[in-house]
Amino acid sequence: MVVSIKTELCDLLGIEYPIIQAGLGPYCTVNLAAAVSNAGALGTISIPGMTVGPEIASEKIREYMHTVKKKTKNNFAINTPVGEHVPDIMLKTTDAYIDTVIEEREKDPDLKRRLVLYITSAGSPARYHKKIKDSGLLHFHVVPSAYHAKKMEKMGLDGVIASGYEAGGHTHLPNRAVHTFVLIPSVTDSVKIPVVAAGGICDAKTLVAALALGAQGVQMGTRFIATRESDFHINYKRFIVESGEWSDMVAPGVYGPARCLRNKGAEEIIKLEAEGVLPEEELNKLKDERLWASERDGDVVNGLVSAGQVVSRINNIPSVSEVIENIIREATEIIKKLNGVLK
Repeated sequence: MVVSIKTELCDLLGIEYPIIQAGLGPYCTVNLAAAVSNAGALGTISIPGMTVGPEIASEKIREYMHTVKKKTKNNFAINTPVGEHVPDIMLKTTDAYIDTVIEEREKDPDLKRRLVLYITSAGSPARYHKKIKDSGLLHFHVVPSAYHAKKMEKMGLDGVIASGYEAGGHTHLPNRAVHTFVLIPSVTDSVKIPVVAAGGICDAKTLVAALALGAQGVQMGTRFIATRESDFHINYKRFIVESGEWSDMVAPGVYGPARCLRNKGAEEIIKLEAEGVLPEEELNKLKDERLWASERDGDVVNGLVSAGQVVSRINNIPSVSEVIENIIREATEIIKKLNGVLK
């Protein structure tokens, strides 16, 4: 008999395994999202940036949705950062993303059936929650604390993704940092809605640990970037594999601190932010451009290479299906061994 791992999250999202691919904006993830969904987990479409403006935002996110829909017959998700304390152009761009997703989904029965989850992050989703829920989408939000998880439950969200400080991309303020091993049980003890664990998760050991801490599943970003099908340039993938302990750093992101790999580009962004010589909108556009340069062009020297501390545990570039199948197989073996310690 083939043994698998199934939680309530699987039933809620209509997936085989309790694994979600993280939103990785402003990088393109259409091929990655489709591959993750095809492998039985939940792929996530990422937005193409917050500085592109509402017209391009609508055009590109519409293209991404239909591309993923064609590449997989399974369910998938979409992610949008929703911080409100940003320049007006970014707020209008956020509005355009969410409005376009809801409108396009309503027009396309197949898209409506299989785009099942909206994940918001990087700010309060209060401005958008009713609109998302009224559209029939499930709504999860990424949270950094039990305090925020309780606020999301009270707001009526369907679940939260509790992301520890070690995660790649946008992360906690340094004076409010909570690591995954502390964060997850705090959140699961605080709310009744499903909790997905994120930050430092890449394999069977970390999946089993997350389940033991009370999570219904896990979200992975960095591990999925370093796969054969992902849209990222091979230089980016190799940079992850070649990085070890202490390779990461926290630099200023568009919405706050963001974890990336140490290089010239990140050091320059820190310097520019400290000097304050560029207007906020211009600096944010530069950050997006350097993120695009790393994924699209493979510039891992001057580009910004988002990744979590888990790079020290990633040493290969397998297929997405190999990642997921190995995690589930090895996780079942770990759980069986743990059963053996019961006397």
